[in-house]
Amino acid sequence: MTDAGIPMVSQSVLLRGVNDNPVALEALMRAFVECRIKPYYLHHGDLAPGTAHLRTTLEHGQQLMRTLRGRVSGLCQPDYVLDIPGGHGKSPVGSGYLSPADSFSREREPDAQKRYRILDYCGEVHLYPPKPL
Repeated sequence: MTDAGIPMVSQSVLLRGVNDNPVALEALMRAFVECRIKPYYLHHGDLAPGTAHLRTTLEHGQQLMRTLRGRVSGLCQPDYVLDIPGGHGKSPVGSGYLSPADSFSREREPDAQKRYRILDYCGEVHLYPPKPL
C-alpha cells in the first residue's frame, strides 16, 4: 500500500508490561517508520472491563513521551491521547512542556518581557527567553 502512495499511520495502545518502557516504545516507533508508517496515536488504555492490569498511569505515559522525545526524531513521535469516556473524543495528554513563569516580580524586572518555563525531555526546567544578561 505504501508503494502505491497510500499514507499509512499507526494507532497503538500503551500496554503495561508490553510497550511501557523507553526501549520497547522506541523500538516500536522506529519499526513503524522503517516500514513507512507514521506513528500517529499512542492511546492511553481505555477503561474497558477486564483491562485494568494492562493500563499504566497517565503520569507514566507522559514520562515515557518525554523520554521518547529525547531518543528519537520528530518523525517517530506519536500523539499520546486519551479517548475520553462517554463519547467525547480523543484529547492529547502528552506532557505539558510550557507554562507561564509567573514568579517574576515586575518591581524587580519592570522591563522584562513575558517569560515561560519550558521542560526538556530530561525533566529539567529552563526559562524562555533566558534572563537578559
